[in-house]
Amino acid sequence: MAKSDFSRYLFWAAGGFMLGIISIAAARRPIEARANAPVDDTALQADVSHLKDIAPPASHPMVDVGYHTANLWFAAQKKNWPLANYYWGETRNRLRWEVHLNPSPKGPSGPIDMKSTLDGIENGSFAAVKQAIDKKDGREFVTAYKNLLGDCYSCHKAVGRPYLRPMIPITPQQTIINADPAATWPE
Repeated sequence: MAKSDFSRYLFWAAGGFMLGIISIAAARRPIEARANAPVDDTALQADVSHLKDIAPPASHPMVDVGYHTANLWFAAQKKNWPLANYYWGETRNRLRWEVHLNPSPKGPSGPIDMKSTLDGIENGSFAAVKQAIDKKDGREFVTAYKNLLGDCYSCHKAVGRPYLRPMIPITPQQTIINADPAATWPE
């Protein structure tokens, strides 16, 4: 009886294996055929033009950086350290997105290596902000945050935009997130 079960299992396993091989081979044929098809330059140019039209501008992630950095400030002022940590991470993600979209913007003296610039900020003032959040140290946070804004301004000047002068936010941006760590609603 056990030998019969094993034989049946082996039969179905071998059949499944063969079916998988046939399916993969059949699926690859159309891909290979498309890879060898002639390229329609006009259609390709139209597609590239369309993608350029719908791509967000490089400044879009920086708008998000401003939003998250302002919310980071108010979360820390409320001593809501988990929320501050969240906004720290979101700020970091948007900065990296900006570098991905615009790795070498033209500055007054030539292209700027944004990856190196961001690496310096992440290992310097941005790391100090994270350290203050992890320690839940409000005084250290204020100092680190001010240094971060100074680094942001240095970057703005390097890319020829000295008129983009960051500041400590005065009022929270309109947000749906309650920064009060003692909030009880909604449940």
